[in-house]
Amino acid sequence: MAKILLVEDDAILVEMYQAKFELEGHEVRIATNGEECLTILREFEPELILLDILMPKLNGFHVLKEIKKQPGLRQIPVILLTNLGQAEVDMNQELAKALGVSDYLIKSHHTPDEVVAKAVKVLKHHRKSN
Repeated sequence: MAKILLVEDDAILVEMYQAKFELEGHEVRIATNGEECLTILREFEPELILLDILMPKLNGFHVLKEIKKQPGLRQIPVILLTNLGQAEVDMNQELAKALGVSDYLIKSHHTPDEVVAKAVKVLKHHRKSN
């Protein structure tokens, strides 16, 4: 159905999200840190990126800035994922909006089913607007 890049360093969440997306018929590629994400994007063009903020090597905001610099990638919708506290979330949501993020989800507030549903909604909206 859709090609999705999941950028997440928590192995348990990767397993849950990947299983849910694949049950829905989506192709999922995994990156466990920011550098790996940028490497994968050289060969794989996803229709959606789910991007954790706190990761080893390069954090999600650094990766997002790199994605938005590249003409071939900047149109791909990105959903940021985090488990930061509320004060950090408020501050980061403003930065995320400024960087053109499609959505911003607090992982602990959403089940894997809800994350997948939100991703599908963002995909549908993006496809309609293009």
